[in-house]
Amino acid sequence: MADWIKMRASLLTNPKVTKMARKLLSYPEFREWYANSDVTENVTHAVTLRHVTIVTRVIVGGLLPVWTAVNESVGRDGHLRHAGLFEVDVMSGIPGFGAAMAAVDWITELPDGEGLEFGNFIEHNTVEQERSTHAKTNAERAKEYRDRKAAEKVLGVTNGVTGKRDASRDGVTTEEKRREEKRSNTDTSAAKLPTCPTQNLIDLYHQHLPELPAVRLMTDKRKKALSQFWVWVLTSQRTDGTPRATNAEEALGWIGEYFARAKQNDFLMGRTPRTGDHANWKPDLEFLLTDKGKTHVIEKT
Repeated sequence: MADWIKMRASLLTNPKVTKMARKLLSYPEFREWYANSDVTENVTHAVTLRHVTIVTRVIVGGLLPVWTAVNESVGRDGHLRHAGLFEVDVMSGIPGFGAAMAAVDWITELPDGEGLEFGNFIEHNTVEQERSTHAKTNAERAKEYRDRKAAEKVLGVTNGVTGKRDASRDGVTTEEKRREEKRSNTDTSAAKLPTCPTQNLIDLYHQHLPELPAVRLMTDKRKKALSQFWVWVLTSQRTDGTPRATNAEEALGWIGEYFARAKQNDFLMGRTPRTGDHANWKPDLEFLLTDKGKTHVIEKT
C-alpha cells in the first residue's frame, strides 16, 4: 500500500512532488501543454532544476482538485471505480498527471480496467459518505445545547436553594484545587503543542542534506529525539525574544531552514580538514537534534 499524503504546508517540498515534476517534464504531452521552449527531450541539469521548481507549484495546485474529487467518491477500500489515469488528468487539468502520481505510488491502476486504488486513503481521511452518515444535524446540535443549558440552570437553582456552605468541605476543596493547579503548572508544554509530524521532519532532513547518512530505521530513540526537537522549536525563543515558531506550519518552515543552514557549515559537511577521531566522521540526524548539533548550526554557521 502506498503512503498517503494529505495537503499540508510542507507538501511543496515533498520528494514525491519533486519526482512528479521530473516525470511530467519528461512527458511530451505535458511539455506541449507547459509550452516552454527551454524544455526539450535532452534538457540540461540546470534547466531541469529551474523548471522543476516551477512545476512543483503546478503539481500542488493539481493535487487539491484530485484529492477533493477522490474524497467525494472513493470507497472504504480506497478504490475509485470507473476511473483511470486519463480521468486523473481531467480532474487536475494537467496532461500526464495521473501517470506521474502512479510513478510515485500515490495511485495504482486496478486490473481489467476496474479503476484506481488510492493507498491508505481511509487511514488518513473520512470519505464523504461516512461523514454524511455520522455528522450531527443542526437540530441535534441545537438540542444538545438546550439540554446542556437546562442542566446548568438546574444545578444553579439547587445550589441557590440550599443556601448553606459545608465548612467541612472547604479544606478538601482547597486542597483539590491546589493539586489541580499543581498538575496544570507541571504539565509539559508538549501536551498543548501540535503533534510532532515525524515523517515530515525526516523528509526535510533527506531533502536538504542528501549527503549525510540517510534515515532507514525509525527507532523509539529517534522518535523521542525528533519529538523533543519539535517541542524545542515551538517553545524556545531567538536572541531577540521572539518565538522560533508558534504553530506547526511555522515549525516545519523553521526546521527546513535549520537543515538548509547545516549544509552551509563547512565543518559539518566535511569541507575543512579533519584529523583524529573526526577524520572520516559525518554528522547524522541524531547529532543535528542534540544541543551540540544546534550550537554548530545556529552559532557556528
